[in-house]
Amino acid sequence: MRDVVVVGGGLCGLAAAYELHKNHIPTTLIEVKPELGGSLQTKTVNGFIFDGAMMAHDIAEPGRFEAYLAELGIMDHAFVTDEGRLAFDAGNRVLIDALARRIESIPRMMRMAVSTLGRFDDGRFSICMENGMLLDARALVVAIPALYAERVFYTLTPEISYRLLDYRYDTITRVSVGYRTSDGLPLVIPPDTPLTEIQCLTGTPRTPSKNGTVIQAALRFAAHDLPDDPVGELAALMGWPPNPDADHIATWPHSDPAQWRQSDHPRTVAHIQSLLPAGVALANSDYVPTSAPPHLDERVQQGIDAARRIIAHIG
Repeated sequence: MRDVVVVGGGLCGLAAAYELHKNHIPTTLIEVKPELGGSLQTKTVNGFIFDGAMMAHDIAEPGRFEAYLAELGIMDHAFVTDEGRLAFDAGNRVLIDALARRIESIPRMMRMAVSTLGRFDDGRFSICMENGMLLDARALVVAIPALYAERVFYTLTPEISYRLLDYRYDTITRVSVGYRTSDGLPLVIPPDTPLTEIQCLTGTPRTPSKNGTVIQAALRFAAHDLPDDPVGELAALMGWPPNPDADHIATWPHSDPAQWRQSDHPRTVAHIQSLLPAGVALANSDYVPTSAPPHLDERVQQGIDAARRIIAHIG
């Protein structure tokens, strides 16, 4: 029997697995995709470093995260932006890769999907896989989006599934562009546009030139609704040069919960947490008790807190 199974290999799941590993708790990690990290993907194009589903400097405010980054050995990859926020010189993937290295020794089941969770008569938890495999564990960390947690909890705790049934996500596509100069690049969002946010990093290690600029724009478009040339239309809308030196388009369907912007979301999350059986912890950015998109340090803390609840449970 496994001591703990962590379902989900995104940032929260990795942080939970690392915390369990540090405390010598035998752990197995299950991830449905072929690689770890979930929506935190980074791509380099023509020397420009672009993040995918999350804005480039949404890591944390200085003073809140440095000790953890130092523990992972990646503090030298962090810098403070002009807006006074932490960012990674090589993209947010730096954090995922550092956590993955720390848990290399724990068993991983990649490209494996969990269908339902249950419980045996002797108290062990059952993990039913979509391929028919059945696992058991003393405790569970469920670190998957609400869309999938609603399904897997149906047998174990139906009321949690009921509470997650109406969880909704915003349809956000992030268009990133890179210019070798920051001159003449207005950043004021015009009224009555699908743009919801723009962030800019100028003169940072993410650009190949000293005055280079990386801009990421969030557009309220699903992938199938994007215009034929979203980069060109964005540049025309904002008054930027029509041919950036690099660009990247990223759509992650479940990276932007609409619930984050609802005032009762923290109360709903607290109620769901109260419904969890002893020995089960929930950890994902969907469940951070905030009314604004959480930063990376808050997501990591979700995983750490979940692991600590499990450690307290199994002693």
